Amino acid sequence: MNHDSINHDGQVVEISDNKVVAEIMVSEACGTCQAKGLCHTNGKRVRVEATAEPGQDFNVGQRVRVAFTPTLALSSVLLAYVWPLVLMFAVMFALIAATGSQDIGCLCGIAVLPIYYTILYASRHRLRRKFKFSVTEIDN
Repeated sequence: MNHDSINHDGQVVEISDNKVVAEIMVSEACGTCQAKGLCHTNGKRVRVEATAEPGQDFNVGQRVRVAFTPTLALSSVLLAYVWPLVLMFAVMFALIAATGSQDIGCLCGIAVLPIYYTILYASRHRLRRKFKFSVTEIDN
């Protein structure tokens, strides 16, 4: 496992082919976070589909470590939060400048978000190939 990867311990809940579905608890850094009361991931269990390396054998209920690179974490933040915000403001300011109406600009700026997230959802299979998690056994 790479030392510069982001690791979460979890438990295998499903196995198929070389895919392992693990359930991880997202709360390791929440204790010191200033926004822990507002965060929607605080203390939640999240299911992650990871790829098992050839020769690895997992069982349901087994403790595992799920890892991904910080570059993937940054890319996911960009796709989920930054690009939609930039797109919303770009549409809003462009339409305010073009029409002179703040109402139209703001409504269209907000209306572009469901379109963006629909396109993002439709691209989920292609994105799943890019965002790969790895899984390894935890030594007892």
